[in-house]
Amino acid sequence: MPSLGSCVPLRSPLLVGAVACLGAVANAQTVDDGGAWFGWFAQGKLAAADSSLASLRWWLDVQDRLRDEGEHFDQWLLRPGLGWALTDRFTLWAGYAYIATDPVRRDEFGENRLWQQLTWSAPTEGFTLQGRARLEQRFVETDGDTGHRLRLFGKAMVPLTDDEGLFVSVWDEAFWDLNDTDWGERTGFRQNRAFAGPGFQLAAAPKVWLEVGYLNQWIDRRGPDKENHLLSISLFTVF
Repeated sequence: MPSLGSCVPLRSPLLVGAVACLGAVANAQTVDDGGAWFGWFAQGKLAAADSSLASLRWWLDVQDRLRDEGEHFDQWLLRPGLGWALTDRFTLWAGYAYIATDPVRRDEFGENRLWQQLTWSAPTEGFTLQGRARLEQRFVETDGDTGHRLRLFGKAMVPLTDDEGLFVSVWDEAFWDLNDTDWGERTGFRQNRAFAGPGFQLAAAPKVWLEVGYLNQWIDRRGPDKENHLLSISLFTVF
């Protein structure tokens, strides 16, 4: 592994040298893989606008994830939830998730999660800006420890046509483990996901759109870090 002192030529600009150094260290400490993630994300209202429960919302997402250049099953996820709209822009949510994982060189296992989140949209002109803060309590079936995790998500959707039928979607999500567990959580920044790609509106009522693009997933591990280069295909439905 190159040392920091050997990475930066003495006569090179500081910024160029630093970038080259970080790239060399990252390449030496990162395991790369390709794969594909597929998901359906849906939400809607549970009552009519004139009902006393008009603020009640429902949430459901289903995901299937492949690893090893898309050749092997990696993870499957089901996440239902309920929400309460505080305003037109802020909604509180709570729910449950089940995740089945088939890791490399380990037996398949299940994970149960409880989750709570706040979602919001920011007032913008010419594009859509959304955010989410999620807390998770993670229960792995092979161990009794409870893991606590914080996830922060931000997304921008920029229309490319006047009717918003075609747009660009860009988002990033950062993960922090909030405690240590026997099954692998370690307090600190553990993962980042970043996506970019085109989106296509398929219907207006209910609102349905498709986002297809590149998803980069970086995971901090006890050994070499993991970096996944993924094809992401997501269908969104808002009722």
